[in-house]
Amino acid sequence: MQTEAKRQKVRFEVTALPGTFAAPGRVLGYIKPEEETESINSDKFEAAFRIGKKRTFDDDPRFGLIVLSEIACRALSPGINDPGTAISVIGTLVRIFSRWLTPPEEKPEACLYDLVEVPALQLEDMYDDAFSLIARDGAGSIELVTRLAKAYEALIWISDPDVSRVTEEHARTSLQRAQDALAPAELEKLNALFERLGMQS
Repeated sequence: MQTEAKRQKVRFEVTALPGTFAAPGRVLGYIKPEEETESINSDKFEAAFRIGKKRTFDDDPRFGLIVLSEIACRALSPGINDPGTAISVIGTLVRIFSRWLTPPEEKPEACLYDLVEVPALQLEDMYDDAFSLIARDGAGSIELVTRLAKAYEALIWISDPDVSRVTEEHARTSLQRAQDALAPAELEKLNALFERLGMQS
């Protein structure tokens, strides 16, 4: 895309990140001429996209989060009943988000693809992919909800306003689900953890 944009003296705006559901009429990107021109060839830009029947892990981090979440949910199913695996997945998700959300110490490299614009990954979407299903399916397990609370607390320690806001929203949802699924005695055990997040069961 960069090579073709430079050759045609245009900018290219990607609107469909890897993993986006592609359908007839769905715009994948826009070609933006940097100067007036009578003709633009879009063939090379179109060829840069690969449309398939299934998502892949290549350049699609959200798909990786979804698969991890599904592994945890499958482990929580009555037929398997393996909360340990689900708890292990939560730990993996915390490590992934901690690394992604912590700014690197070294200076960023010079921009190599200055003619290609790509939308940023949305933190809300990433959290939904990672935690929503686990919080729903594990609401009745005191061990899992406790681990989720500790995971949210660890992510809040990153001390970024946006991260704190999104984390607190998910923590609140998890607590609400636990209130509907856990016994009163079990809910009491969560008070201290959720109090540290600014909420209480």
